[in-house]
Amino acid sequence: MKHILTITLLLLCSAVPLYAQSGTAGAFTRMGFGARGQGMGNAMTTVNTGTISTYYNPALSAFQEGSVLHGSYSFLALDRRFNQVGYTQMIRIYNDEARVYADEPGVQSISGISVSWIHAGDANIQGYDSDGFKTSMLSVFENQFALNFGTRFSDRMAAGFNAKFYYSGLYDGVTSAGFGLDVGILYTVTSVLRVGLVAQELLTKYKWDTSDLYGPERGNATEDPFARIYRIGIGYTLPDDYGLAAADLEIIDDVLLGRIGVEFPVVDNIWLRGGVERLDFSDQGIDARPTVGFSISQPLAQMQPVIHYAFILEPVAPSPTHVLSFVLQF
Repeated sequence: MKHILTITLLLLCSAVPLYAQSGTAGAFTRMGFGARGQGMGNAMTTVNTGTISTYYNPALSAFQEGSVLHGSYSFLALDRRFNQVGYTQMIRIYNDEARVYADEPGVQSISGISVSWIHAGDANIQGYDSDGFKTSMLSVFENQFALNFGTRFSDRMAAGFNAKFYYSGLYDGVTSAGFGLDVGILYTVTSVLRVGLVAQELLTKYKWDTSDLYGPERGNATEDPFARIYRIGIGYTLPDDYGLAAADLEIIDDVLLGRIGVEFPVVDNIWLRGGVERLDFSDQGIDARPTVGFSISQPLAQMQPVIHYAFILEPVAPSPTHVLSFVLQF
């Protein structure tokens, strides 16, 4: 063979996030979205204030105030890339005779839409031929494009979905695409207590075909399914709005994991947060992943720019991960 083995590239691709609890495809989708979420241990299923991400619960877009543009960059070891961009917009439909939601006269319904892009990969893989001589540099990449819609059915119940498209590449001519679906609900028990339910990566899988690379006799076609994820979350707003506390419990295939996170203001426009994810309740030998972070905001005219930062201890990586996000609300 003139190229490195496809299995080597498969291993490199799965190692891009170094976070595949179940060993299935789509590990990069389980890293989290943005520095705020990762700084809280990704325990964000019920967090419906501040910088909201429908990555955690599709129903959350109906709670985003105004319009929000979100970009995130991760500093990872081993030359890995992991970047994200998202936009969320609330939609209000007014009708003077409609039932009132959220104490706003004339609001018939409150919904939200969101679009996002997650990219992961590594572009610095040295290729070799069968004699051990260097060839061109190789790369692997994975992309998730998501379209979201969420709506409030009442002042207590909201639901939503994410429709997702995946496009990934392991080698020149070896690519795969797939579709996925997330569904979620958020129920407001009281003014300070919320419960959420989410099902993710429904029906998602990659299909790989190496016939063009190795020829029809040596190549083959394989399917690589994503792990199905089912999660329940609970969120609590501390007295006098002095911060948030949240916890999630999720099943990824046969693995049961927990997440916890807290966030509280220090002074005006500065917040601190911390959390732990991958709390292993299935005795699978999965190491916990502690995180801390902060946010700084400074209102500017009619806009609200926010900078989020997260520091993450990676159990299997040679150095910690740093995540920096910039959010503009208008």
